[in-house]
Amino acid sequence: MLFAATAVPLALAVLLVIVTPFVVTRFSMPALSFDLSPRLDAKTAALFDKKTVTFAAEPWQKASDGGYTILAHGELLDWPYRASIRVRSFLPRLKGELTLVVAEDWKLASQFDIASSRDWRFKALIPETETTQESAVVADILRRLPAPAVSNLVFGGKLSFAAEGASTPKVPVPAWKAKLSLKDAVLRGEAGGKDVEIENLRASFGMEGIADRTWIDQLFPRADSVSFAGFAISNVTASVRATERSFLVTEAGASCCGGELKLYSLFLDKEKLSLGATILVDGVDAGEALSHVSGFHGRATGRLHGKLPFFLKDGREFRLRNAYLFSTPGEEGKVEILDSKPFLDALGGVPQSERENFAKVLSNLDYKVLKLELRRGADKEATLGLKIEGSATQGKTTVPVNIAVNFHGDIDQLIKTGMQIKRKGTTR
Repeated sequence: MLFAATAVPLALAVLLVIVTPFVVTRFSMPALSFDLSPRLDAKTAALFDKKTVTFAAEPWQKASDGGYTILAHGELLDWPYRASIRVRSFLPRLKGELTLVVAEDWKLASQFDIASSRDWRFKALIPETETTQESAVVADILRRLPAPAVSNLVFGGKLSFAAEGASTPKVPVPAWKAKLSLKDAVLRGEAGGKDVEIENLRASFGMEGIADRTWIDQLFPRADSVSFAGFAISNVTASVRATERSFLVTEAGASCCGGELKLYSLFLDKEKLSLGATILVDGVDAGEALSHVSGFHGRATGRLHGKLPFFLKDGREFRLRNAYLFSTPGEEGKVEILDSKPFLDALGGVPQSERENFAKVLSNLDYKVLKLELRRGADKEATLGLKIEGSATQGKTTVPVNIAVNFHGDIDQLIKTGMQIKRKGTTR
């Protein structure tokens, strides 16, 4: 909508110059200014210091083929721009090209063909352009975003934009479509006080409309990897439906710890920035999963399944709810605990004389049941339970094993997720 809000007055200013070639070549044209405030909602308006578009045309230059070149300049909201308009014909249709450069960062090339207010067409294109958080336009917008939305952002990627529209005698109302594409993007920063890193993000955002109706195309963002609060996932995909007020993630998936993560029907209100959902876990590697348990030092084989409920509150606070992972029923695996002290301390009541034998048992376990369960308490207090049922073999002796250990404390200490807040220097 911002594109439409700024394009309409700018196009009007261009037309005022173009349709009066003989007058303008003889007289100086006063500078024009258009107030965009009525076209901007409160949140969009807050992103800009200035809410106007200004336009000043330089003297026309007549080309050898009978056309004209008009050079113009001004300000588009907070950024300076320069424009070059090439008019090839005036009657019966006004045809030509417009090149617009904003803040020396963005270059838009467009073609127009106008016969009347109900008979016109245009095409516009911003070719693939490298951009970072230090690009003038991007930096200004990021600086004005609410604090919870972005922090210590480092960004790089390639952006492109394409749009076209028309009004014809058969369909005498504006019909248009626009598409913004992002590729090869890398993003690092903090969200909700947690570190975030995204590699090779690509996505397209499309809109189209006719008359006073507008539609937002379904989004299909992709990323090679996403790291949040110390958890790394790869091959991230999502299907997102967007409206003016909310996002609905109909389905999302990723690879993690040798298994798959799935999420369905996540609803995000743009106003509150709060959400809750459950990640379904299928076939993750038991050894990699246990490596995130602070009290576990060892190796494990097998696959785990389960659920990881979470919530994000006001875009600031991220928490795991009560979650669990369990081994596949009927399948066996092996656990080798190399440092048994945290387990023996957590078990309590194990006499010193038996600790050495117990450590040997823990060093070579064949399990039939392996379960991890996180139970949240008040604030960050939590209990992390580890249950192992199976057997241990030493020489020719095999003994049954049934261990249930509960670790208590701060969740950031129980789970090695890197969820502690880490402040990084801004690289802008």
